Amino acid sequence: MHAGLAEAMDYVEEKRKELLQSFAGVPGDRLSRRATPDGWSVAEILEHLRMGEAGIARLITKRVGQAREAGLGEETSTESVLPAFDQHSARLERGSMQAPTTVLPRSDIDISDAVEGLEGSREALRAAAVAASGLSLGEIKHTHPVLGELDLYQWLIFVGQHEGRHKKQIERTLKSIPE
Repeated sequence: MHAGLAEAMDYVEEKRKELLQSFAGVPGDRLSRRATPDGWSVAEILEHLRMGEAGIARLITKRVGQAREAGLGEETSTESVLPAFDQHSARLERGSMQAPTTVLPRSDIDISDAVEGLEGSREALRAAAVAASGLSLGEIKHTHPVLGELDLYQWLIFVGQHEGRHKKQIERTLKSIPE
């Protein structure tokens, strides 16, 4: 795997590890309860993350296929790809955002199904990354509904940032739900 892609995927994997640790050992019934009627349970947050990650895996697979058909060249840059997302990080950290309807979780999601779904979406993302390896992913762009135009490295970094944002939401939710 190319160094930039490996760096982005290492970041994504680290954020997943942190996410899973944020609710490790918490009983399943607490993870399925909402802190407020209009808030999400931990299971719903995980389902939202699964939906988003699965969509991004499909996006990467599709755009990489199109780029290969168009004859996109190999990646030649050896620079770090993580700083390319810095301009978007602050926007993700500010205030609350409204999730698009395409990634709204169903309210009856079981925590074990949510965790299993996350494992499946991560496998799809890993497969998309393997298929993308070697291509100049900084040249493949797709518009994010909130952040604007992102290249595929930035889309991968977004997955990690998004999970980091929701890890904080999980921690707040668990503090608000009685044991």
